[in-house]
Amino acid sequence: MNSIFENHFFACNSRKRGLIFFSEVEGKPLPIEFRHLESFCRVADLKSFSKAADDLFLTQPTISGHIFSLEQSLSLRLFDRASREVRLTKSGEVFLKYASKILSFRKELLNALSEFSRGIGGELSLGTSTIPGEYLLPKLIGDFKKGYPSFVVSLKISDTKEIIKYVLEDKVEFGVIGAKLNHPSLHYERYAEDRIIVVAPSDHPAARRRRISLEELLKEPWIIREEGSGTRIAVEKTLRSKGKSLKQFNVVIEMGSTSSVKEGVKAELGLAFISERAAEGEVRQGSLSRIDVAGLDPITRQIYIVSHRRRTLSPVGMEFLRFLKGKKETH
Repeated sequence: MNSIFENHFFACNSRKRGLIFFSEVEGKPLPIEFRHLESFCRVADLKSFSKAADDLFLTQPTISGHIFSLEQSLSLRLFDRASREVRLTKSGEVFLKYASKILSFRKELLNALSEFSRGIGGELSLGTSTIPGEYLLPKLIGDFKKGYPSFVVSLKISDTKEIIKYVLEDKVEFGVIGAKLNHPSLHYERYAEDRIIVVAPSDHPAARRRRISLEELLKEPWIIREEGSGTRIAVEKTLRSKGKSLKQFNVVIEMGSTSSVKEGVKAELGLAFISERAAEGEVRQGSLSRIDVAGLDPITRQIYIVSHRRRTLSPVGMEFLRFLKGKKETH
């Protein structure tokens, strides 16, 4: 490819926190740190400086500083900031291709070398949908880390469709998700089961009744998860079997996380379908009430481990996957 990037990426040396790229064009080293590349890739992926800052647990000014340093070093503009959504420039699109490869090679190198130092270690990029990411994996990751203290995990939490996209694009080694979307390149393995229940504010009239019909509930205001979430996919599948659709519900708000749905129900915005795992604490404490719906079969869904058929996991990825499978029967 004939571009300025061929010259910038002529050679590199490792530094304590970054790389030095040598430029044939300017004849001087370009100091570019890994953390700057990580910030750049997250901004490009999320199309937002603030979202990238939240994702990397940094401040927005820090992210802006990283991007500014990159643009100064390269003497190129990488992002178009004119619109509400941050967009890559043409040079930014080319730089993203190489930056992603550099970060991927760095992770592979660290994982490979970890086998010769302290055994299993290095960084694992793992994707997960909301329920396993917030209510299942944290304890398992903590247990695994006790045996492998040098293990570091980068956990990306999003909806099921987005995590599948991450697996296909090799942004994560494998995913743990709440629904199965068929694709020829993906391998699924059942891992755990989750049940979806209906919850209402603790003082809602329906909470005082033993059972309530689905027809009655259609008139109530409802909070639903965003399209693409495993919870919504499972609910829609069950409703279709009963000749119903979410379009028949009085949906007042759509929310992007389980936590926001719970808070919305507590604030009396409406009823909601929600994971039993996610709501069990609030139901037990009395801040949410579980509603039994007559004429609606129990909504259960599988939690799957999803991986790419044609990619080999890193040593730490394989070890963590073996650990998860060993814990399979306890969840």
